[in-house]
Amino acid sequence: MNVLTSADLSADGAPLLRTGAGDDEEFLLASFSNVEIHAAASDMGEDDDRETQTLPHSGAAGALFVTTSRVVWLGAPMGAHVGYAWEMSSVTLHAISRDPAAFPKPCLYCQISNQDVSEVRFVPADDKTLQEVFDAFCKSAEMNPYDDDEDDDDGWICDEDEVADGARAAQLAAHFDSMLQVSPGLQNGSTEAGQFDDADEDSLL
Repeated sequence: MNVLTSADLSADGAPLLRTGAGDDEEFLLASFSNVEIHAAASDMGEDDDRETQTLPHSGAAGALFVTTSRVVWLGAPMGAHVGYAWEMSSVTLHAISRDPAAFPKPCLYCQISNQDVSEVRFVPADDKTLQEVFDAFCKSAEMNPYDDDEDDDDGWICDEDEVADGARAAQLAAHFDSMLQVSPGLQNGSTEAGQFDDADEDSLL
């Protein structure tokens, strides 16, 4: 679990950024206050079945930081824990969601390639800043492409229009499939004798 403690914070309460040469140095791209986090953790049980569990800070409001290499969320201390951080390269999908059937509040939905965490939703108090959060994630994601040798995709970055277009395309495909009718004979794999023979030349004269 990528849990942060007070040792990971600077004197002003912001996350400590990595220092180093070249690409190892970390910079802050954007920060947002009053952002709720809703996160689910997946634990492996005795039967290797994944059971979804809610993280301790889930539902709490805090500060969201997007850096050149990580996404960091900080909230009120809960014991030694003050928040979470994930490598941006492990965020395999992030998309704006405004569908109340999926989640009651507009949010940035993220899927994370992590053995402990499966998905995270960030919910700004002012949903007008949701696009700004999305843009910050996009900028960092471009700098940290998802790396998986078994997957040819570079991860998913979806805006609302792309999500809606994908849903409409799926509906159209299902509609066209329902319009297709196959002859019962062909569907059962049977054909009539001489069905595909060449026509008699005399019959064409």
